[in-house]
Amino acid sequence: MRKLLGLLVLLAVVGLAQGASATSGETLLYGGGGQGRVTFDGQLHAAKGYVCDDCHLTLFPTQKKGLISFDDHKTATQCFGCHDGKVAFRKCDGCHRDVPESASATQAAADTLRMKAAAVPPLNYEGATTIGTKVLPEASRLFTQRTGIAFGSIGGAGASAGFNAVLGGQAAIGGLASEMSDQQKSLVAAYEIIGFDVMGIFVNPKNPVKNLTKADLKEIFTGRAVNWKQFGGPDRAITVYSEKLTGGRATVKAFQDMVLGSEKYGPLQERDDATDCIEDIGRDESGIAASSMSFATPHVQAIAVDGAQPSRDAVQAGRYALKRPLILISQQTAGPVKSFFDFMLTPEAQDIVGKSFVPVK
Repeated sequence: MRKLLGLLVLLAVVGLAQGASATSGETLLYGGGGQGRVTFDGQLHAAKGYVCDDCHLTLFPTQKKGLISFDDHKTATQCFGCHDGKVAFRKCDGCHRDVPESASATQAAADTLRMKAAAVPPLNYEGATTIGTKVLPEASRLFTQRTGIAFGSIGGAGASAGFNAVLGGQAAIGGLASEMSDQQKSLVAAYEIIGFDVMGIFVNPKNPVKNLTKADLKEIFTGRAVNWKQFGGPDRAITVYSEKLTGGRATVKAFQDMVLGSEKYGPLQERDDATDCIEDIGRDESGIAASSMSFATPHVQAIAVDGAQPSRDAVQAGRYALKRPLILISQQTAGPVKSFFDFMLTPEAQDIVGKSFVPVK
């Protein structure tokens, strides 16, 4: 594939000094002397992990290395004047369709989309529900619009499932919603923090308790505290709701790390998903649960912890301590996955993250 691309055009990556965006979409010559015309798409080449030197310095023995420029592709400069014809392919239709000199912008765009669809398989995601439901649907659509790289399935089976899917090759991208251990970092080829999830402590709006300390939460979730009157509330038994403790959910692990430490959860009502916990608390004046603020509804209330509200300002200032990183992981370090990781740090993608979470940038 790289040999085919070696004759066509100077490959570019986003952000180079003479960036691909300035030349993308132009009709360029290959072979010189009118041997062919192609539409150059810099974003596509960048998405596939190619850099200029792949073709202009590295792949082929040349008489004049690195002397072919973008401008040369708009003149009759002979590619075969530099490249060894025995090494370089003369046929380029494997990736590109010849574009007539009079090609319209519409034709050029159609050619670009055809190339993208044929060259890059869809990405897929498995992992933390918070990322899979609140970030990926919108972010993946925008990424596809920008690059032409399609997204296939977007799962939400939980962080553990996502980690195992990446290690097993079933998912190109996984999602975690808790700090990575040194062992986890050693098992994946790439990871990127894209934001922070604020963990809220939810109660029923009719519950008069509006603030708890981390020490209070530890007493409640270990089962040592069993009545709301111990915290200034009514004489009513506390009902703790949680996602399944053995379900591999990142929320369960993150809350244990941040609040319980080495202690175990006490008696609680286990539910399949965070949304189930939130719904139950909306009906149960005795209920309490720890969950992502992205799942908040008007039927529940997130209380203060150690006097700080779970707001973006309080999180960024360090006053609200219950937060966890949102992390993308993969076993791929180049190509479409690398392009998507980079895309998730752009202002547009960070705005999407910021709709439900605290962006990393």
